[in-house]
Parts: sequence; C-alpha cells; structure tokens
Amino acid sequence: MKVRINGLEMDFPAGTSAIDAVFAAGNDVPYFCSLPYMSPIGACRMCLARVGAPRKDRDGSWILDEETGEPKIFWFPNLMATCTTQVMEGMVIDTESERVKDAQNGMVEFHLINHPLDCPVCDKGGACELQDRSYEYGNGLSRFEFDKRHTEKHHPLSDLITLDRERCIHCKRCVRFFEEVPGDELLDFIDRANHTYIGTADPGLPNNFSGNIVDVCPVGALLDASSRFRGRNWEYDHIRTTSMDDATGAALIVDARTGRIERITPGLNPDVNKTWIDDGVRFGHEYCDAPGRLTTPLLRRQGELEPVSWEEAAAFIAGRLEGLSGKDVGVVIRADSTLEEGVAAMALAEELGTGQLDHAPRPAASLIAARGAATITDLATADAILVVGDVTEEAGILDLRIKDALKGVTPPTLMAHGVPIADLRLKERMPRRREILTVAAPYRVDLMRHAGSAARYPVGGEAAFFRALSKLANDETATLDAEEEAATGLTGEAARALVSRLTGAKNGVLVMGGFVLARREAADAARAFAKAAGVNELAVGPMANSYGLELLGVLPSHERYGYKGMLEGAKALIISQLDPAQDEDLKERLRDKELLVVHDIFLTDTARLADVVLPAASVYERDGTVVNLEGRFLPVRAAPVDSGSSTDLTGVVRAIGEALGKRLDGRSVRSARRNLKKRFDLDLAELPDVGTLPRLK
Repeated sequence: MKVRINGLEMDFPAGTSAIDAVFAAGNDVPYFCSLPYMSPIGACRMCLARVGAPRKDRDGSWILDEETGEPKIFWFPNLMATCTTQVMEGMVIDTESERVKDAQNGMVEFHLINHPLDCPVCDKGGACELQDRSYEYGNGLSRFEFDKRHTEKHHPLSDLITLDRERCIHCKRCVRFFEEVPGDELLDFIDRANHTYIGTADPGLPNNFSGNIVDVCPVGALLDASSRFRGRNWEYDHIRTTSMDDATGAALIVDARTGRIERITPGLNPDVNKTWIDDGVRFGHEYCDAPGRLTTPLLRRQGELEPVSWEEAAAFIAGRLEGLSGKDVGVVIRADSTLEEGVAAMALAEELGTGQLDHAPRPAASLIAARGAATITDLATADAILVVGDVTEEAGILDLRIKDALKGVTPPTLMAHGVPIADLRLKERMPRRREILTVAAPYRVDLMRHAGSAARYPVGGEAAFFRALSKLANDETATLDAEEEAATGLTGEAARALVSRLTGAKNGVLVMGGFVLARREAADAARAFAKAAGVNELAVGPMANSYGLELLGVLPSHERYGYKGMLEGAKALIISQLDPAQDEDLKERLRDKELLVVHDIFLTDTARLADVVLPAASVYERDGTVVNLEGRFLPVRAAPVDSGSSTDLTGVVRAIGEALGKRLDGRSVRSARRNLKKRFDLDLAELPDVGTLPRLK
C-alpha cells in the first residue's frame, strides 16, 4: 500500500507501523517505550506525528478533493503516536511541521520535569537515549524551578541489577520485557501519578535473563551492578563476537578497557538470539582477570613448576616427543575450541602419527542429524514442540525461542533500518499456545511452567521413553501398557495426544538435550521416533563448538583411542583446557605419564601434575570460528585483554612445530583458515557478524 511520508511516497506491506514507515523513508521520530521484539504501547508519547488518510464514500469510491480531484485527506484531530498506528492505503504522515515539533519538544520537557541532573556521574552518560533526544528535540531550557521528585537512588533489585528510581521515566520496557520475552511477570508499576515507581514482589529477580533489562532501559535507571563506575561508554573497545558459553552461538558485544573486560552486552542476530542473552553469559566473564591466572609457561624442574620462556617449554616438549612413539601420544581439546584450533590439533596429531585425538566433552551420539535438521528459526515458528531435557540450563536462548513459538507470531521481516521498531502483531499479555509444547525430563525443569503438558520419566529412561512414543507413532491403534506409561511419565491418553499433535504438525520439532545424547541407545531411539512422527530434530551439544569439531573430524581413529581411552592408555598427553585430575581415580594414571603437557588458564589439579603448563587464552581472547547447534558458522573475535603470553591452541602448535623443525598446518588462525576454506568452501575471515548457515553435503 502507498503511504506518503513528508512528501515522499513509498510502498509498505499491510500491518506496517507508522513509526517504521517514517524510519524507512529516512526520517526520524523520537521514541522511548517502543523497542524491537516487544509490543508497542504508545506510553511515552514521544513519537507523535500528524497523520491523515483518505476515506471512502458509501459506494466504495474515494472521497475526492474538489480542488485537486485527488482523494481528500482527512487529518486526525490530534497528533498520533506512530508506534501504535498502522499504515493504510493513501495515508499521509507529517513529522516536520511546527505543530509536531512543538509537541515533541513538549514531551521532552515533560520527561525532564523530575529527571535528576546525574549525567556527570551516570554510567549511561554518552549512551543515553534521553540525552540524545533532549539534544535533538528539546530546546535546552527548563521552565520548572520547583524541587524535583526525590526517591531511592540505589535500590538493589538483585545482586546483579541496581535501580535508580529517580532516573526512571516509566517507559515500561523492563516490565514488558519480563512478561513478553521470558514470560515471567516480575516487575510492575507500583503506586500512582507522581508517586509511581518500578518494583517487584520477587526479591532477587528469579529469572535467568534478568540482565537484559539493563540493555532495554533507555536511561540510567537500571544498571549492571558488576560494571557500575568502571568506565564511560566511549572509553570501551566494543568487540562484536559470539558467545562460547553454550551451543546456541548468541551474538555478544564485549566491552574492554585498560586490558580487562568490563561488561558484556548482547549483539543483534535476528536468526539466533535476537537481542537477548542469559545471565550466565552476561556476568560470567570475571574469571578472565582473576588472581592466579597463568600468564607464562611453567616447566617442572626438580619437582617444582618454574616460569620459563615459550622457547624453553616447546624445546622440552619436542625433546620428550622425539623419544616416544607417535601412536603413544594423545591430544585432546575442549569442545569450545574454535575450528582453527581444531585444525591445529589435527595437524599436530598427524605430525606425531597418532590416532589418539579427541575433543571433550563429547556426547555418545552424533550431533549431526542424518535427516530433518531443524534451525533455531524452525523452532521459533514450530506448531508442535517436544523438548527432552533442560534447555533453560543447557542453552538459554532456546528457552526464549520456544516461547516465541508459543506466541504464534513469525519473526518480523527486516526493513531498511533493521528490525521493525514497532511490530503491531505483538501485544501486552498476548495469549500463549501452550498446548503446542511438551517438556519431558527426569525432574521438574523451569520450562515445564510454560508447557501445555509435562512428563517426568525415570532417571536414565530416555530410550524407553522414545520407544514407547515410537510404538504409538508407528501404529495408530496401539496402546501403552502400564510399564510403558511409567516409562513416558504420561497416561496412555496423554501420550497418544502428544504423538498425534507431532505427527499432524506442519513444522514439528524435537529438541534433544544432554540426557538423550549421553547414551547412543537413547539418541537412536529419539531419531527413530522423529522419523516416525515426521518431525525435525535439534540436538543440543554440550559446548559451543561441539557440532563444529565433530563436523571437522577432531575425533579418534577408533573409539578406544578417545578421551577416556587415552587417559588410561597413552604414554604422553597434550591436554587443552580440560581437568581430568578432578577425578581421583585418574590422578595416579596421570602421574605415571612419561609426558604430560597442560594448556590452561589456571593451575588446575591436572596442571599441578604436569611436566609443562602452557598459559591459555580465554574464550574472549581468541580469533576463530565456531559452528552452533543448527550448523551456523559464526565468527569469534578477540577482545584486547591483558593476559601475558597466553595463547590459543594455534600458538601452542606453532611453538611445538618450530621446536620440531616443522611448519604445521594450524600454526596460526590464518593458516588454519586456508585449510578450512578448502574443506568447507567458506572464507571464514569474511564471515558476516550474523554468521552463515550453509547446507553442507
């Protein structure tokens, strides 16, 4: 439909909001309460514009202007909030007239009536929407000379979030976030008029995604307690990267200053995490500058670990390796290592001539679906979902995307200015299609609160659970006996309803968590059920690059040479960022190794037994690539953190290779990417921020 914005005529699809039409036309209106991915409510009244539209006569024809012969524009008597106004054929929007500018100026003045003059000491200073809008749309003067409202300045909503009630402009973003995104109503307005404030009856904000309210707050009312007073926004290095905390691959912005990470905020990736991250990702970075972090290599001399140079450490390792048969050496890396580190590990194993190569933790079952692999977008648009496991803890973003599916609203189409600012399909307290979700686990998990049905099956009973469901999927007349009902944790009627819903779905998804993947028998039974029901599967790997390292082939030549096998059988071990000595039964076996090389961030139990300890880069200090649980290649970029001579595994392999007199394939990220380009036909140095999802053969 055609809409004219400030004289420019453009075409928009039905359902577009007026505010998005204005931005698409290259114009601007101020706003506070609207936010992408949340319902528009028109609360702040900042996005006012003069709006008019033609009308049809009783015969269905347009009422024409007598002077021009064109459809006559009937202007609404009052200025309209563009975030809650839907465009219509022939609509005219004016954001530049004096009347509109006066109204916007007046709303800025109203917002500043009681706002404190905290800008010099406010953490939001320099990145504050109220500052920006005051400068752009205010007149710089205040006519209010009376005392401003005074309320509590530093109210702890939780150990992680601090609320400054004086700064709050009542935009309601934080209230709506909890209700609309994770689905928990934790915050609300309390009291009325000039006494209104944000409060909660749930101290501590018991929700895994509470930190997101700091990001949605347009002013400095809600602050991350862990990063308050650490620095100004313009002083930070803002590094766009990918979360390595779980297998979803959420987009992150890592803010670093003076060699340390000060805070982590979400980046935009519409197909993965939208603009949300969980609290574990947001607040889990402080170990990077913890006391006791390793920053230089250590070599055991006369029973004690002593600091040495990289050259000395590498020469010692090379000397010991030359005295060993290659097949007696094991190489194992952690499953959040990048693809480039995987190439380095494979190159080192090939040079040593060993088949004892693995990544850990590695589930018993493959993460790569033989058929019907689902994407995160498939999950967010599914019409029937069965989750087996605890995805809220294993991969928090999946929890939120499942709740997107419950709303029944497809992801918005991106516009010229990005994600629509006001998606008019979203409403406050909109009904959820809880009936499409079933959650099964051996104990009660948080997602069950939002599911239409929940099943608690016996511990370790995943295989029996899926075999019983497969029986129903393969035979419409079959019934479950008492033992099979106990195996599913459902009555026979409920189990039949679940299977019928999945088999009848146009886009059904089976989410397989760690409980399923831990046993090959359970995974095989799950995949047999997915095939019988005709649903797609989404396997949740244990770590950030579990899918990628399996896809790359960082695997033992035989299962007996895997991680557990090499801990017992190998004469020498090179271990990157794993701590098997936490198991007391393995400590003695590790002591008996002829060579034990540990690459880690801290002096772990395993590192204390090592002959050589090499300082490792944290997940925030690496350049590379990971592949998330849907098969999406995502870029990982290093933040400028002061970590001494720490390096990732490519640096370790380069040092060992040089000591051996070899130029190994994975000696650097650049070298590894040449190998990966041949393997995957992708230039990983040029990956977009949102990654790419190739359909690999």
